[in-house]
Amino acid sequence: MQKATKIMLVILTLSSILVTPVAAQTKEIGIYGVWTNKLQYEPGETVTVTLELAWDFPSATEISPGVADTTAEAYVAEDFFTVEGTGTNNITLSFTAPSTNAVYEYIVDVYYKEGESWMQSDTGYEAHFLYVQVGSTGSGEYNAWVTNVNAPSRVKPGELFTVDVDIDISFPTNTTFSVGITDPETGEVIIEYVDAGEGDLSGTYNFEIYAPETEGDYTLGADVIFETSSGWTYSEGGTQTFSINVSEGGGAIPGFPVASVLAGSLVALAFAYRKPRL
Repeated sequence: MQKATKIMLVILTLSSILVTPVAAQTKEIGIYGVWTNKLQYEPGETVTVTLELAWDFPSATEISPGVADTTAEAYVAEDFFTVEGTGTNNITLSFTAPSTNAVYEYIVDVYYKEGESWMQSDTGYEAHFLYVQVGSTGSGEYNAWVTNVNAPSRVKPGELFTVDVDIDISFPTNTTFSVGITDPETGEVIIEYVDAGEGDLSGTYNFEIYAPETEGDYTLGADVIFETSSGWTYSEGGTQTFSINVSEGGGAIPGFPVASVLAGSLVALAFAYRKPRL
């Protein structure tokens, strides 16, 4: 590694559009978009990663974005730039895909230099997981399952809360799928994120939802469906339900207004960590 003092932080961030800094004297830089040029690579093929950077520095500052292999704990790609003021830009980093078929985990991060030390901003947008699929790892059958749901058991009326949905997929070809939060009684989709992938993969999707304004207990569903040549379908046993208590005022299921999808971080996909406008 070129920077001995550059410490790799393994941070799984919930991602959205980077807020423009309001103070002119802040020292901040973040990554609000990360994606690869392909969904799947052959062994030894060049992997190109694009980063969308946004920064705010009162004077000329050296920055260094990089891609680190979490297993080897070493950087496979990094670069150096000098920036000043408030700005945004896309930069690309490239590295060689491993020689063995598998899904590989990397950290994409960015540091800035202060004196003789390399620092990270405390914005929540300074590092992201990236997963790269090398070769085919699919089982030959189409399946998708929700494996775990992490949500608060109790929220206040009107409170904005986060639901994390873990999924596994197994698709022999690149397949479109949808991860969503639903009303199990009516089948109504409260919020969803549409993505695509191939192979045997795992990932987490994070949703922000406002609680109702009427007190009560509510049951929600976490579903994943996928599209084949026969149309949209699902795997038996592939959904889960979870309960949330709204105290001190709440509402009915249709009273859950959607705030945003924070991130879709499925392995081997080209990520765009943006908050869609709904």
